Amino acid sequence: MNVRGPISMNHLAYPTWDSAATYRFYTEVLGCPFIAAIQVDAVPSTGDPTPFLHTFYGLSSGGCIAFFEVDGLERPQPDGVPSWLRHVALDVESVGDLERWREHLLAHGVDTVGAVDHDGTWTSLYLFDPNGVRIELTVQSRELDADDYAQGLGSLHKWCAARGQMLPESVA
Repeated sequence: MNVRGPISMNHLAYPTWDSAATYRFYTEVLGCPFIAAIQVDAVPSTGDPTPFLHTFYGLSSGGCIAFFEVDGLERPQPDGVPSWLRHVALDVESVGDLERWREHLLAHGVDTVGAVDHDGTWTSLYLFDPNGVRIELTVQSRELDADDYAQGLGSLHKWCAARGQMLPESVA
């Protein structure tokens, strides 16, 4: 089988421990439309008897951010991964929109960090949702080009070589 072509995001799923708070945050604060919810008593792929609610909130790109509230699931202990590392980056159209988002979020009691300039390519605002998911609202000021690709590939090669990691030979 030869798989070709880019793939796109259907949904990205995270746990929630409060579906009502998640609903309010994504619909009222971020303005994402509620798309659907599925409640089942067993995991479809495994048959495990695990009641859960799976909710979906729409993004303008056509994909969704989704949440599972699982009966009896406890919040996990911190795993040592820095809180800034795992995040969802969502596009906004302009730096002006980013500032309006910051004001809107602050008016809703949501703490923010930024705006942070990432080498003149992205400007980003950071926040957390009620589930501890870090969200980056970002505006990209320029398209990435062949120079970015070449520099990025060089950085990837250097990083991997220093750690004894082998890239496929096809990665030039």
